[in-house]
Amino acid sequence: MDNSNLNSVLIVDDSSTNLVLLEAILQEEGYRTYTAINAKEAFSIIEHSKPDIILLDLLMPQVSGFDILEKLKSNLSTSEIPVVVVSAVNTKENIELCKDLGAADFFSKPIDIPVFLSKLKDFLL
Repeated sequence: MDNSNLNSVLIVDDSSTNLVLLEAILQEEGYRTYTAINAKEAFSIIEHSKPDIILLDLLMPQVSGFDILEKLKSNLSTSEIPVVVVSAVNTKENIELCKDLGAADFFSKPIDIPVFLSKLKDFLL
């Protein structure tokens, strides 16, 4: 199998349970995955191996998902990477704020896996 054309996904979540779950689902679908538990790790990974898409949790210590999203979208080298927010904080205000900040989509936890995978493929076409 040729790995050079595998899509890569960065999963940013401070919950190791969520990281393991999403990583397992995505790897089974043939994606190359990177995981980060905070903003520092996320930006380090992005700098070294720019992912095709980023899955981002909102509630994290130190730097929130909102701040990470804002920083990604305001930086020319990362502004084109689609960011999909995956969060349990699914108030109308939060969803609208994420969209305003440039998120490609918003998925509420627990995620509907078939719908999630189908949407993910759309972003990577």
